[in-house]
Amino acid sequence: MTTHERLTRQNWLETGLNLLGTHGEKALTIERLCKITNRSKGSFYHHFKNRDEFTVAILEHWQSEYTDRIISTVDRLDNLAERRQTLDRLVARLDSQIERAIRNWSGSDERVWQVLKSVDEKRIEYVAKLIGDSGQLERKIALELAIIEYATFIGLQHLYPDAEDVWIEQIFLRLAQLTVSFND
Repeated sequence: MTTHERLTRQNWLETGLNLLGTHGEKALTIERLCKITNRSKGSFYHHFKNRDEFTVAILEHWQSEYTDRIISTVDRLDNLAERRQTLDRLVARLDSQIERAIRNWSGSDERVWQVLKSVDEKRIEYVAKLIGDSGQLERKIALELAIIEYATFIGLQHLYPDAEDVWIEQIFLRLAQLTVSFND
């Protein structure tokens, strides 16, 4: 992006997410954001009233892009197997640095914790719905399997932060095979 191009709200939020992922929440200062984008504070304040408003916006953006958009994409597919494969592929491609940074940030900011808790619940419920769509499991078992799958997702991000997307997809495939075998 050149200095002549106008930064959109979306540009600021993407820059913020990338900064959060690489340097943590303490790096999310207006000064640092302006330096990275080569813009004045006035440009920032054109889109956000203050740092708190930016924090709320970045959390909403993260939820929208890292959860809602994925669910919407997967929901457009008819075939259950294709929905599971697409979900696994999209989830494997999420930026684990940003995911870990949000989780770390939630330990020191109540607003972040509330959003993270809501996102975690939404993701688990969605996976439980997909597992339950086979029609072969009780809701309780589908939810338990979804929790196991989601815990695996979080664990992989922490244990193997530099893992290739293809490898993570393969792990999810194995986990899905276990879930399917549980149905038998």
